Amino acid sequence: MSNAQKKSKRSWWLQPFRLTLLEEQSFSERWQISVTRWGTLVTLMLLVVTISSLTYAVVAWTPLRESVVPGYVSEASRQQAISLEFRADSALNVLEQNQRYLAVLNVLLQGEVLDEPGELDRLLEEAVDTSAVTLQDWELPVEDVSLRNLVEEEDRFVLQRGQSEVDPNRSIPYPPIQGTISSSFDAASGHYGVDFVAPEGSIIHAVDDGVVVIASYTSDGGYVVSIQHEENRLSVYKHNKSLLVESGDRVIVGDPIAVLGSTGAHSTGPHSHFEWWVDGQPLDPANWLPNSPVSINP
Repeated sequence: MSNAQKKSKRSWWLQPFRLTLLEEQSFSERWQISVTRWGTLVTLMLLVVTISSLTYAVVAWTPLRESVVPGYVSEASRQQAISLEFRADSALNVLEQNQRYLAVLNVLLQGEVLDEPGELDRLLEEAVDTSAVTLQDWELPVEDVSLRNLVEEEDRFVLQRGQSEVDPNRSIPYPPIQGTISSSFDAASGHYGVDFVAPEGSIIHAVDDGVVVIASYTSDGGYVVSIQHEENRLSVYKHNKSLLVESGDRVIVGDPIAVLGSTGAHSTGPHSHFEWWVDGQPLDPANWLPNSPVSINP
């Protein structure tokens, strides 16, 4: 290409044009501007870049992006997903701790010995929420202090803490309370235990060594304690005024576990309802209680 052709092509890009606005009636000039092809191209490119930048800013920095951008996840959704992931991880840790605790509890209920000393205490400490309120967090009233002293005094003079040698699958080594049996065992009517009558506030004791599997309140039985013993034996104590043990506690025969009262819908007065289950079947406790000053009212 010759120099003349190059100059002609360059002149073509830079050749000026005049845009003029004329009044229709009088053809008088109102506005004019001088432009070139190169200037027009640059102006159009700048206009395209400006419009694209404005569009990106509107989509990227306004809520419009959630409906315009396919697959976009909002910040709130991301935060919620992170929170749910943490909660799921915490739930898995709690589930693992509870499974370990139940495994150890199953060993205890079968009368076996843990491999490591103190393993139950450690698992209980992990499984139970340490932020829960305990009795030590409260200022005890005078009557609770007196009750605690009474329990300690009775525990000091507990007798017959050894296991009975007569039919360990059914015998009850230690009476739950010293009192009078006011209502006998009657499986036909659904009364699967005996009722002991004693002064309200009397201490109820564990009838044998075992692990507390239930220590809570029910609508029918009031404050209930259930203890699992060896040889698949279970003792149940209902209608208590208050409980002195918690689920998972290991007790020794004669240990104080509750205070006699009259809680629950099925209670008509201060008494202790006691049940004795062996191999999943209820037995009449009166036939297996040790010799004690207990009599049946006529």
